[in-house]
Amino acid sequence: MDRYMNRRNLLKGTFATSTLTAISSGLTMADEASGIRPGTAGVNGCHLMPGAEFYVAIDNKGLWPNLTKLPNGELAAAIYNHPSHGYGSNSDVELWVSGDGGRSWGFRSQVTDHPDNPNAIRMNHAVGLNADGELVAIVSGYQERQKLPFLPLQCCISKDQGATWERRILDIDYVPFGDIFALPDGRLICSMYARIDGQPIRRKCAIFFSEDEGRTWGNETRVADTSETHIIRSQTGVLLAVGRTSCVDSMDRVLPHGSGQMLFKSEDDGETWSPGKPLSPQGQENAHLLELKDGRLLCSFTSRIPGLFGVVLRMSADKGESWSYPVVLISMPARDWHKTDCGYPSSIQIDDGTIVTAYYFGPKKPEWAAHGLPWHQRYHMGVARWNLSCWPPEG
Repeated sequence: MDRYMNRRNLLKGTFATSTLTAISSGLTMADEASGIRPGTAGVNGCHLMPGAEFYVAIDNKGLWPNLTKLPNGELAAAIYNHPSHGYGSNSDVELWVSGDGGRSWGFRSQVTDHPDNPNAIRMNHAVGLNADGELVAIVSGYQERQKLPFLPLQCCISKDQGATWERRILDIDYVPFGDIFALPDGRLICSMYARIDGQPIRRKCAIFFSEDEGRTWGNETRVADTSETHIIRSQTGVLLAVGRTSCVDSMDRVLPHGSGQMLFKSEDDGETWSPGKPLSPQGQENAHLLELKDGRLLCSFTSRIPGLFGVVLRMSADKGESWSYPVVLISMPARDWHKTDCGYPSSIQIDDGTIVTAYYFGPKKPEWAAHGLPWHQRYHMGVARWNLSCWPPEG
């Protein structure tokens, strides 16, 4: 039975994790690999998944993390390198790496550059590996204080685990999102989105293909009327896409953009797509899909529902036909999305079965520090390490 829930009964039906055992405030990168240490009681109504490990992984930056397992076994996180929601002049995407399964992270390289355009902001990115094991990143952005038009896409390819990059400009007027991955025939897929002409609120998602390991892209194929859309290829060969909707509910302006998530499927490597199926209520968006080693699907969501800001998870044991109730990974009781920023989870399962989920939190302005997490009141990339034994039994 599908447990799709509307916002009004979400909080009642969500598996509320036990009150946060938690947090020494003012935690810094020097604090034992930034681990969040248990305390004696909850902190301001926050929740953490019981049994999981939590880390402040990258301080004062780290937005929109995208995780990739490198051929050498390291985990790589592509992140935005400014403590803002995309407003830092002369800002870029960086690559950080972890050699200990996500507990500690170090800077490796700056992925993008713009030496002839010092006011540029490079931020929206899709990242993955090509068939040769090279890292491929496609990055959008805009000028400082000017969100339109978007900058031309920059395609960045690394042959040395992200240490150095070759860069070129793509003539594609879309914004990239999610993971880049290879089909069995070697072609790469990247999900991108753009505005629909004459409809300023609505967006469209398309996939683009590369036949030369990510150096050039084309063959645009429409997926749905969604914006940020994450796509994977399952073990059965079916493409699954979770897309952020563009709906706006005039009766509920407290939620950002009024968006939720829809699920789409393709059984012909993206040529055609099924109608969408609702996957989350308004206020839960920016989803990420991961197929686990046991074949189950894990969907990680940003939650910006008042009282539940953070990351929630759902699981499917039948290839996306039905889903569990939402499970809170991390949350705080913020209510104003203008002041509290969070989410964009990215999950990966490492060799020992541990699931590593990266996300970000932060107050949108320094003077709103009280609207950040009580134990770390700056923008940061957080990491949760957890395993399936942490998943609660369903009642």
